Amino acid sequence: MEELQMLQNLFEGFALNTNLLTYALLIGIAVDFATGIIKAYKSSGRLSSSKLRDGGFKKAGIILVVVLSYGLSMLFTDTAHVIFNGVQAYYVYTELVSVLENISEMGVAMPKILLRIFGRGEENGGGDEHTKKSDEC
Repeated sequence: MEELQMLQNLFEGFALNTNLLTYALLIGIAVDFATGIIKAYKSSGRLSSSKLRDGGFKKAGIILVVVLSYGLSMLFTDTAHVIFNGVQAYYVYTELVSVLENISEMGVAMPKILLRIFGRGEENGGGDEHTKKSDEC
């Protein structure tokens, strides 16, 4: 009986995590959009309306997929919201990686541990690649 209560508490925790993941995703989208604009302006001194529009469409597509995953969770009576949480967790991760890439390409040194955690490895060393590119030009 105690195990059943622990399992129920775990599932109730998923409902809370759904809200946290939703907030994390929305914040990630906004920060990624902002860092992308800053990176573009810093690298070329101007913004490309077509790239900005494409980025906006991509973010809208992400939101549509998340809404669809919520609908699928409801359709399949997924009380733990595994589908919804899984899709959101994936997009939160990709937004974090994108933000780190944008910040790194702006020339900001990134701690190697963050680069390893988010799958960037040692390939750009936190701004070193950006420095090499500007040295070559």
